[in-house]
Amino acid sequence: MKTPIKALLLSLLTLISSVAQCGQLTVSPLIMKMPPSPSSATYKLKNGSSQEGFYQIQLFAWEQGVDGESQLRQQDDVIITPPVTLIPGNGEQLVRVIQKDPQPSDIEKSYRLIISEVPDTESDQGTNLKVLLRMSLPLFVGTAEQSHTLSVFYQDGALRIRNTGTAHARLSDAYWQARNKNKKFLIKEGLVGYVLPGRELRVPLIATPQEDAVEFFFASINGSPIALRVEDSPK
Repeated sequence: MKTPIKALLLSLLTLISSVAQCGQLTVSPLIMKMPPSPSSATYKLKNGSSQEGFYQIQLFAWEQGVDGESQLRQQDDVIITPPVTLIPGNGEQLVRVIQKDPQPSDIEKSYRLIISEVPDTESDQGTNLKVLLRMSLPLFVGTAEQSHTLSVFYQDGALRIRNTGTAHARLSDAYWQARNKNKKFLIKEGLVGYVLPGRELRVPLIATPQEDAVEFFFASINGSPIALRVEDSPK
């Protein structure tokens, strides 16, 4: 099925650390980067609760549309095992990611791992569970030679970050600086978003400066601080 799975699946919790935690479940690593070969990698899931938890684990292809809107779709080139698991209280589960037929690609491939706590229908409490834990983690398949190439534009009250490279860019702790001024103006603390290869991310500004006053965009990109000159709006 090729129909995109829209924003509902991506209104999920992602934390900025080496371990993601939602409720009593912790998962590591937070961001997975796999080479095309070898063809497998491993996540560790730990249930910190004293009660057992039943989890569904899915892996979707991750794409971006206009303005960086995330879209998920079904895929079958990378599989998860086990796809469902019952983790005892204070127990752990290793989850393997397996590429069925690894193939080289000029552009990094992007996926989202979705972990959902689901009711145990055999449990007396399972039928009363109305709010399910859900977590979304990025997974990338590519080579070390692939990298992002970013350009930044200011247009219609927003910064637009364009990636013409071959790998993703993860943006966090962003701010801009006006021409001839030392003061830095915060855009957003923490995770701003991702720009996948060949895509563009739109970042609205709460306080919008005059268009000719914007000069530099600063952010942590894949963990490294980078300053980019804000270019003229593309025609």
